Amino acid sequence: MELTHLKYFIRLANVLNFSEAARQLFITQSTLSQSIRQTEEFLGIPLFERIGKKVYLTEAGKEFLPYAEEAIGSVKTGVQRLRDIQEVYKGELRIGVIYSLCPMLAECAASFSERYPDVRLSLIQSSSIYELTDMVHKHHIDFAFSYTHKTVSLSPLITATDLFRIPLCLVVDSKSPFAAFREITMAEVGKQDLALLENGTYLRKIIEKIANKNGIRLSPKSEINDSNLLLQLVRTGQWNTIGLREAAIQFSDLVAIPIKEVQEELTASLLWLKDGYQKSAAKKFIQIIIDAGQRHHTLINLPNKDNL
Repeated sequence: MELTHLKYFIRLANVLNFSEAARQLFITQSTLSQSIRQTEEFLGIPLFERIGKKVYLTEAGKEFLPYAEEAIGSVKTGVQRLRDIQEVYKGELRIGVIYSLCPMLAECAASFSERYPDVRLSLIQSSSIYELTDMVHKHHIDFAFSYTHKTVSLSPLITATDLFRIPLCLVVDSKSPFAAFREITMAEVGKQDLALLENGTYLRKIIEKIANKNGIRLSPKSEINDSNLLLQLVRTGQWNTIGLREAAIQFSDLVAIPIKEVQEELTASLLWLKDGYQKSAAKKFIQIIIDAGQRHHTLINLPNKDNL
């Protein structure tokens, strides 16, 4: 079986639409259909079920998908190892980033591109740490830059290296009467008209744990599934939110007020596949993130370059 067949199978499995998969692969639909048919003949079992115009993965297809993704990921890693032996800083570097840390990553990306112009950067922003870890696991990105917290666990397949602490704050519009506060109590926060990320999100879980620990029951007036939209709502002055200082400082009309009782802090962390290989370009970018962290924060620890 050719690697191309695996690549085509993975794309179709992700979109479940022949015409869309063919369009994304820049091939004809007949070429894709022939490749899928050859793969199914080679394996001796159907991978897709076609009902009318709809396409579904069979149980065999669902079982085969992670192995196909792992095979493609392993080949990419092998190619990159050979390039790294020659110290060739070319190709593509794919980095996932949580929305709140986008401003810092943008600064690092500019510095990296100036030093290594032949490396094509692909930056993928997400509001969900679970989405980022899934992309790491599936080899869709080389590593992720996100926040983590000791009370909420991640996948055992993911290694998290903590870099520096990020305090949780009450985020308000600059015209709010609370904007002049140097700090605020959790009891006062609980009385606010709050807009929060929706239940089940990583940050919401952390916020709820901290509130419960302090005997506060949060009743948000609005729940949002997108971090950027959440901050835009706060900018209207109608709502306040609990969030990261790093997310607030990108807007001149938002103010982040430390919450007095909150001792727990999130950490900015690097996330990559446990026992996975990091290409040389990734190591160079990570060093730039570490350097930026040293300028603006007190680092928790410095990753051992040999272990990246």
